[in-house]
Amino acid sequence: MKLLLIKSEKPLRVFCSIVFLAFFSLAPAPAASETLPNIVGRALDGQLTSLKRAFENKPTVVNFWWVKCAPCKKELPDLIAKSEAHPDVDFIYVHAETNAKTKSPYSTQEVDAFLKQRELVLGKVIIGNTQSRLSAGVEALPTTLLVDREGNVEKKLVGFTEENTAQIKKWLME
Repeated sequence: MKLLLIKSEKPLRVFCSIVFLAFFSLAPAPAASETLPNIVGRALDGQLTSLKRAFENKPTVVNFWWVKCAPCKKELPDLIAKSEAHPDVDFIYVHAETNAKTKSPYSTQEVDAFLKQRELVLGKVIIGNTQSRLSAGVEALPTTLLVDREGNVEKKLVGFTEENTAQIKKWLME
């Protein structure tokens, strides 16, 4: 048996990435009866809102992300392009991590500054926290839920991968 050796300046990062992808690529899709979780948080204007309140009874892509998540930063522009190409589908972006320094959700100013710095314009943003993300069954970021017009989660996609990107594209075309 031969071992594949990976030469890298950051072997721990490579190892962790491989373990992460291997573990989360096996994550099962939710049952068809799973409904949209309710995350409560702040919109970018500071108003209290929730995922269920933002849901408009139309096909919806819900993306869970975080300002410090490298794959999330790569995925956001792709999702924005998809949202522009599919105005009949709603896109909701849930910032789903707690600020480690303050032990509270990120402020609307922090999230807004991140978006402006990267020149990203997201339609609906809900700023939640780690606990709300976990209570919704989202264990890794980014995670994307594809939700039908009745609020049923049809697919749960973990990670920013070519396969997940293709599945979102296919779902949007249906």
